[in-house]
Amino acid sequence: MKKRIKAVFFDIDGTLVSFTTHTVPESARKAIQRLRERGIKVFIATGRLLRHTDVVRDIEVDGYITVNGSYCLTSSGEVIYEQAFPQQTVERIFSFVEQYGFAMELMTHENIFVEKITPEVQTAIDMVAIVPEVASLRKIAAEQKVLQVCPYINHELEQKILPQLPECVGSRWTELFMDVNMRGIDKSIAARKVMEYYGFTMEESMAFGDGGNDVSLVRDVALGVAMGNACDALKEVADYITTSVDEDGISRALEYFELI
Repeated sequence: MKKRIKAVFFDIDGTLVSFTTHTVPESARKAIQRLRERGIKVFIATGRLLRHTDVVRDIEVDGYITVNGSYCLTSSGEVIYEQAFPQQTVERIFSFVEQYGFAMELMTHENIFVEKITPEVQTAIDMVAIVPEVASLRKIAAEQKVLQVCPYINHELEQKILPQLPECVGSRWTELFMDVNMRGIDKSIAARKVMEYYGFTMEESMAFGDGGNDVSLVRDVALGVAMGNACDALKEVADYITTSVDEDGISRALEYFELI
């Protein structure tokens, strides 16, 4: 039975934007334009801050899920949902930084902040072409809302730290670091809020992703698509696996489901 899709959610890095070219393939741009011409709403669903969605800002969309769901808004700027970290949680995370000595990013409405550009941070910069601002993280946390924390830790250290932060959840789209959000924040929950805002249900939604932070969204929509370059965890929950971002994966999948 053909599903009635009224909204499609797109991750950015590795889904809309190639890690190789740092651009959106022309095929994806045209596909999104055709979706909107058919009256289907289009949303960005990313771990990036809103200010760092400029790589897709010239693509007309209806709204944004940013920072993995911590901040959701319409294209006109109306806020649908926002959730920041309590100060006491940030302080406990700082205590782990002091104990284990790992690098960490803080994400606020203003920017991504790090204490210094370590080799690991530089690798991330090379991947997504975003340079964080160097600053005192404690000063930033005292003055700005923290929307997401990104510790540069391996899986072993993750198993030690996350159980001590029961109010938080973690996900990965890279082995370099984790995206840590408040519990109750992920792309699926955010998409549900967006769909409710527009009077739709999740049974009328579709999503594209490639990383671990896309698993909940791709799993919970009516049609979940994993890019060919996606991680195994995402492919396991997807309804369909398309080709990679560099092989016109978005347009191919939308054509397969007869949405364009």
